[in-house]
Amino acid sequence: MFRSLFKRSQEGPPLAFSFVWLVYLAFPIGDLIERPLQEQMVGFPILLGFAVIYVVGYVRPKIRLFAIFVLFALIVYYSFRYDPGYLYLTFYPSPMIGMLRDSRQLAAAITGMLVVFAAVIWHAALWNDSYGLLQLAPAMLIMLMMPFLMRFGRRSRELKDKLVLANEEIARLSKNEERERISRDLHDTLGHTLSLITLKSELAEKLIAKNPDRAAQEIRDVQMTSRAALRQVRELVSGMSAVTVRDEISHAKQILAAAGIELELDAKTGADTEVPAPAPLVDNLLGMCLREAVTNVVKHSRAHSCAIGWGETPHGYLLSVKDDGIGAASAALAGDGTKNGIQGMRNRLRLVDGEVTVTAVTGKGTEVRITVPRVEKNTGKESAVQ
Repeated sequence: MFRSLFKRSQEGPPLAFSFVWLVYLAFPIGDLIERPLQEQMVGFPILLGFAVIYVVGYVRPKIRLFAIFVLFALIVYYSFRYDPGYLYLTFYPSPMIGMLRDSRQLAAAITGMLVVFAAVIWHAALWNDSYGLLQLAPAMLIMLMMPFLMRFGRRSRELKDKLVLANEEIARLSKNEERERISRDLHDTLGHTLSLITLKSELAEKLIAKNPDRAAQEIRDVQMTSRAALRQVRELVSGMSAVTVRDEISHAKQILAAAGIELELDAKTGADTEVPAPAPLVDNLLGMCLREAVTNVVKHSRAHSCAIGWGETPHGYLLSVKDDGIGAASAALAGDGTKNGIQGMRNRLRLVDGEVTVTAVTGKGTEVRITVPRVEKNTGKESAVQ
């Protein structure tokens, strides 16, 4: 319930916004206190009704237009009976007009506001009081502009939300298309090869007793075919649009700058662009992990700065992403490794025996450290991760 007071609605600001403005009723209350008791007995109940109608109209879209015109009527009543200064109460229905979604209702409410202004100016003969009119003019201009500014702000938020949804849908469709492409390529590339290996293996099994020499030749053919299949897989992987650590560091600069977060290349952890590129598979996995970690910083950390460390260690590679954000929320998300992309990082890094360590301190930020070992065969051939 308490959170709902501060949750922005689709029409406008949070409900708490309406209660904050009730503080300014202190001015008409002060004016009524100085008046005779008879006027107070009439003025205070009407002012209480004004506040109730304002709040109800704020939270009930169906009766909002009706509430606005009732507030207009009470403003005219106060201005006619007591003082033209009560025209400032129009600041209450003004933002409510901006929350109207129907253009005809908006036009009717704006027209009603102009009628209120004209009626008060005419009744108080303000055209003869240039000083009083000059005092009211800026306030009236702001009251007229406020509905349009709120409407523009709501449209901007709606367009932004639609853009985010569109980008997410594009990303989802792109992933599905990439999966289908990989599936087709694997089927077309490896289907025939694996079928051939199966057939030759079955043939070699049958020939072992009858014709050992022919069976040995079939086994050699299987070996050659399997090497060809391995080469095809490598070509397929290299043909993908692989993500690299260097590319993701450049991308991180852009996304962090757009979010107002300062990027630092952390020298203490080896943020070095001269680090030799790891094997393509490791480079791809680390790049995807870096992208996920930076995305978490932008979405969840509320940080002002983010430090990215990238370098070699005696035993492998080290990638770190550290922010100065809230820490506590990040710790809760990373606690069991099942949320916020942490589990996805771990699943990827299992392929290369990599590890993810998440450290979060309340109010001091979160650090994600990723280590990948460099494993080489004793024969001096390709590393195990290549």
